[in-house]
Amino acid sequence: MNIELKTNRLENLSDGIFAFAMTLLIFGFDIFLHPPQSITEPDLVNLLLSLWPELLHYAEGFIILGVLWLEHHQQFHYIKRTDSFSLLINAFGLMFIALIPVSAALVGDYGHVFTAAFLFETNLFFTGMFFYVHWKYATRKFKLVDQDIDPSVVKFYNKRCLIIPFVSVISMIVSLFNPRIGLMLYFIVPFLFAIHKSK
Repeated sequence: MNIELKTNRLENLSDGIFAFAMTLLIFGFDIFLHPPQSITEPDLVNLLLSLWPELLHYAEGFIILGVLWLEHHQQFHYIKRTDSFSLLINAFGLMFIALIPVSAALVGDYGHVFTAAFLFETNLFFTGMFFYVHWKYATRKFKLVDQDIDPSVVKFYNKRCLIIPFVSVISMIVSLFNPRIGLMLYFIVPFLFAIHKSK
């Protein structure tokens, strides 16, 4: 039986997982896992400078999570109810959200290696695709949205949900030649979202 439910518990769970994932990103820095017992001033400066890959991918992960959280929040402005299948789709999406700190830490340490870059890009690809699938399911025959929803809103989010999967595919291709550059492409995501804004 597919019972219709209110969205508040799902939204609260989602906010909690997003907050947890954003916080967990900070533990991708090796200095927190293996802090030096004694260190000189020059060594500390060199150590901090060596953290730039971790800092870069911390910022990248945080920005992407922020964009995804905003996308989730905006979807639920229009989604008025949920059901068991919607909850299942969200559970898989949130599973990949919770995995982002792990894949971000991996590229922070091994961002020059294709396998690490590919795992991060795959993580974001599936995260974005679950957002897309959920929106398509929610809006199909007005299943979880009001029947008076503007068709242009439905089309707008159909396209917007595919931005991160699209960038992920391009990043995978670029990473075949240069993983670092492939990963850097995610910094354009906020600008793509800003350009592709609702009229």
